[in-house]
Order: sequence, then C-alpha cells, then structure tokens
Amino acid sequence: MNEKIIIAARELIEGQKNCLNYLEESFEYIRYRNITRVSEIEYLLDSILSMFQTNETLDLYIRVCSYYHAFDKEGAMEYAQFYLDMYNDDRVIRKIIEIEKEIKVYAKK
Repeated sequence: MNEKIIIAARELIEGQKNCLNYLEESFEYIRYRNITRVSEIEYLLDSILSMFQTNETLDLYIRVCSYYHAFDKEGAMEYAQFYLDMYNDDRVIRKIIEIEKEIKVYAKK
C-alpha cells in the first residue's frame, strides 16, 4: 500500500513539473510576442492557480501578474486578490504594490 502511494506521489510531482514547464514556455511566448490579450493572460493565470501551489508556481504567478499589471492594473490586482483569497498569502499583492510604488517614483523623476 505505501509503495502505491509513493508511486502516485512521484507521478503527481512529475506531472506538476511538466505542466509548470509548459506554462513557463507559454509565458515566455506571450512576453516575447508582447501579447496583451486579457483572455490569454487570464487563462494562463487561471491555469497556474489550478496547480499545486509551490514556490515555483508562486514565482511564475507573480511574474505573470507583474506582466499583466503593465497594461491592466485592475485586472492584475484582481488576480492578486484571487491568490490571497485562495491561499491566504499576500505575496502577490505585495509585489503589485511594490511595482506601483516604483512606477510612481520613476514618474516623479
């Protein structure tokens, strides 16, 4: 019985890694092409939210939200709030606020 659980856990972890790699590639494509279609960005964010949350998925989620923030501040903050509501973790919101502060400082120069 324990052997089957270990095998299943390994398969889940491997599947997560493969999915995360695919989502990373999708994001790199979006950035490279400078895609700003909200539906594509939100689909990517929804896909990341549906995964097991790890430091790697959080990192990707923050990077996608930061990219999204450049052309839709409200949408990015909404997805940061989704993350907070789902995982009781404010790191995405803190990053968005940090970006907004940097923009204001840069604009004053």
